[in-house]
Amino acid sequence: IKLVQVNEDTMELIRGPDGLCMRCKPGEPGQLVGRIVQSDPLQRFDGYLNHEANNKKIARDVFTKGDTAYLSGDVLVMDELGYLYFRDRTGDTFRWKGENVSTTEVEGTLSRLLSMADVVVYGV
Repeated sequence: IKLVQVNEDTMELIRGPDGLCMRCKPGEPGQLVGRIVQSDPLQRFDGYLNHEANNKKIARDVFTKGDTAYLSGDVLVMDELGYLYFRDRTGDTFRWKGENVSTTEVEGTLSRLLSMADVVVYGV
């Protein structure tokens, strides 16, 4: 399991000149991905019944040419000690005046403005 760099607006994986995904540095947000190894019961991915849904959750050429990895959809940040902190969920967005707005982003803003520790926001 690793964090790889993503474009936070489009959530597309950022790739280096070699075509492989770029790993995140401490403090840098990234999508959590897990290498798929079909021969290993702990790292295999049996997938979904819907072939299109499968393709959306699998990235190719992630760490080495020809490999595959499962895209969790979770954006996390790792600190210098290796602890992971949840930042966002790629599917938890809604459209407002042509812009993608993250529910987590709205929660953070409301929490600061209202001086409240816990705020929950969901798109309707």
